[in-house]
Amino acid sequence: MNEDKGELSEAARRRKRINLYKRVIIIMIVTIILLPTILCIILFCRMNRLQKDFSELKAQLESSVQLASDENSTGRKQSQASLNKNQTEPENSSKTYQETQHEATETETETEARTTVEEALKQGRKVVYLTFDDGPSDNTDALLDVLAEHNVKATFFVNGHEGYEEALNRIVNEGHTLALHTYTHDYAHVYESVESFSQEVESLQDYLERVTGTRPYIFRFPGGSSNSQAPLPISQYIDYLNKNNLVFFDWNVSSGDGGDGLSQKQVYDNVMKGIAGQDVSVVLMHDATYRMTTFEAVPDIIEKLQEQNALILPITADTQPVHHNVN
Repeated sequence: MNEDKGELSEAARRRKRINLYKRVIIIMIVTIILLPTILCIILFCRMNRLQKDFSELKAQLESSVQLASDENSTGRKQSQASLNKNQTEPENSSKTYQETQHEATETETETEARTTVEEALKQGRKVVYLTFDDGPSDNTDALLDVLAEHNVKATFFVNGHEGYEEALNRIVNEGHTLALHTYTHDYAHVYESVESFSQEVESLQDYLERVTGTRPYIFRFPGGSSNSQAPLPISQYIDYLNKNNLVFFDWNVSSGDGGDGLSQKQVYDNVMKGIAGQDVSVVLMHDATYRMTTFEAVPDIIEKLQEQNALILPITADTQPVHHNVN
């Protein structure tokens, strides 16, 4: 009896083990079947996500490329339109120069640009126009460097000296005033007659327009309007200037560098002494290769004027002309 019970118990345990093995085998089979499926589903989802991200990135890149292309196209169209305008409106070149001079004064420091001559004078400040006759010369580029270093604009009354085209363009491009001083500066020819005078002026205008694209309208007589070289009354030459919308300027402060042998200190002293006696000063200096003492004095003159808070400007259409007593 006991042996039968033992055999039954052993058979029951064997069935339990067999059932357990079956469940394990079933679980393993199910796992082997489901796991790859689950992994495939996960990979599929990841692939879809990556494809979506890639599509979005591609769309952004295409949009950026299209935007850049549109901007370049617009820039080219604007440049072409500007070029076409310049090519179809050459008759405005002289007017453009006058506008350029107004714009040049507006490129001063913000405070200076908004300060009118009247306001400066009310504030007790000196107003100074630095002018250089007889250039361009071997010193012009170095002189322009000095002016740029001190953020000062000046006025250059030039002659028709060829070979200095780069310096002439620098004068215009850097915001200074390019002005007329006759083509040859030869007193005998300049003042021989009104006709020869007009030839000297217009030849210089034509030359400067060819070189710089601008046609100056501000003029200074060689020797000034009070010179004793003209055989005709100076008023006859002035009539020509007025009829042709040219404005002439003399000076009320001279550096004295028209003569030979002045030292740097003498040039400096002459200028500063002259400015001290004027509220508004138009200073005469010379831009000539052999006027080294003038060139050397300019930095000291500018630094002293800036120390005194003087308003230093180029001559423009808005500047009140300074004239000598003329007959």
